[in-house]
Amino acid sequence: MPIYLCGAAQISAQQPLTDAWLTAPEALPESTLVRAIDPPFRSLLPAAESRRMGVALKRMAVVADSAMAEAGLGETDAIVVGTGMGCVESTEHFLDALCRQGERLLGPTHFMQSTHNTPASLLARRLHCHGYNATFSHQQVSFDQALYDAFLLMQTARAATVLCGGIEEVTPTFHILLRRMGYVGHAAQVACSEAAAAFVLTTQADKVMQAAAPRAILADMCMGHLPPTGDTAAKAPVVGHALDAMLGRHGLTAADIDAVIVPNNGYAAYDALPGSLLAQHLPHVPQVAYKRLFGECFCASALGLYMAQRLIERGHIPTALVSGGMDHNMDCSKDHGQNSAVAARRLLLVNHSMATDFSLILLTSSSHAL
Repeated sequence: MPIYLCGAAQISAQQPLTDAWLTAPEALPESTLVRAIDPPFRSLLPAAESRRMGVALKRMAVVADSAMAEAGLGETDAIVVGTGMGCVESTEHFLDALCRQGERLLGPTHFMQSTHNTPASLLARRLHCHGYNATFSHQQVSFDQALYDAFLLMQTARAATVLCGGIEEVTPTFHILLRRMGYVGHAAQVACSEAAAAFVLTTQADKVMQAAAPRAILADMCMGHLPPTGDTAAKAPVVGHALDAMLGRHGLTAADIDAVIVPNNGYAAYDALPGSLLAQHLPHVPQVAYKRLFGECFCASALGLYMAQRLIERGHIPTALVSGGMDHNMDCSKDHGQNSAVAARRLLLVNHSMATDFSLILLTSSSHAL
């Protein structure tokens, strides 16, 4: 059954709660860490509630409120959230107090807010949702796992509406650890950043199709584990087989895909897998590298989905966004309409976690439903 993305919101390195990045994107500073641009929380959250929240929880609450308001459905049957490391700032506060106070007289607030499932729990309390609630934490495919769980819940009719979110917080201290791990900080790699995004997915077509603009449909999705081999190029056929099977289920070919939203971040070792996949299976399909706009983090794929959803509703992709490379000097203001841009009717999102796990997400426009 069609699964509609009828509400979405983001807080990232771009202007929050807006789609200004489509025409006037913020240029990422020449830094290895770029924090998210926060909206005015004081005007968006009750003061008494906001004081008890860390930054990550505030972001998750705001994007969820915005996505639910845009969807206009009133309630959700389930809440699923993906996060690589949870509320890092609260974790640091808790561990710092643990060291300073000799493991005595510790307040419970930072501990309760430092767990990975805190954002999903917060949303359930604020939205009075007593249904299914889950959190997935699997590094770079954390959000993908959450979305896949929501996809299965709706395909098996266990939920008609699901709020799906992705949240990642990167503090300066955590950024140091990520650089030591070799995850960020490589030459030509995009900056490490933060992400908070929320999506409302529903099968209630009668309510969704009242909108004048076309809606994005989550047509299909698959995930898989890659063989433990050091040869990245040898893994591409495994992902390619899954891609061919997914397209075949809907009677599609590579020629039917308008563009691929790729996870390229400028680090050659990381970009090798999607590069090999697209060269072998989608050689002539335009690519959009969303991380040059939003940066890199464990839940960056949530922002990739946000971009795809907005582009489908827009109906076309600005020419400045279409690039297989990592051009940071984009000028999207030169987009002059559909005649000068790539169509956005069927988009494919590709993601992987250090060439060990991968996901493929197929989005279509409601006007071109499969």
